Amino acid sequence: MTDFASAGKVSYVLLPPEMGEQLSIFGNAFSMKLSGDASDGSLAIIEAVFPPGGHAPPHLHRTHTESFYVVDGLFELRTGDEIVEAGAGAFCYAPRGVPHAFRNIGDRPGKLLSVINPAGYENHFREIDALHEPTAEALKEIFDRYDQEPA
Repeated sequence: MTDFASAGKVSYVLLPPEMGEQLSIFGNAFSMKLSGDASDGSLAIIEAVFPPGGHAPPHLHRTHTESFYVVDGLFELRTGDEIVEAGAGAFCYAPRGVPHAFRNIGDRPGKLLSVINPAGYENHFREIDALHEPTAEALKEIFDRYDQEPA
């Protein structure tokens, strides 16, 4: 449930567990719990489920930070030069300009909660979801537009 104030701004967002904008990113299920549209640009929150081996390759951002909270499963989290094995309850903060990555190293699907600050980068997931057959060129354009550099 979302309440929209009369001035057109969102006054609050309250979602049951199964709600959120549903996206498919390279076959991984993403649920956008909060977007920049709903947070006045301050942050975005995404819940994502990754199968065993599912990952985000090493990359960095110069204009926003990312944080990851392991909800369920077993992940390898990388921030800078540090790599840790992380189960439910583990947290990772990746400041601007710091390479980061993650991989589900468990034997079952794992779930991460990602916080993006400030918001905006979540739109790159929307654009990837809209691609029917992503090409390397199309992905590079999206990554360049939303400040994702390989690391």
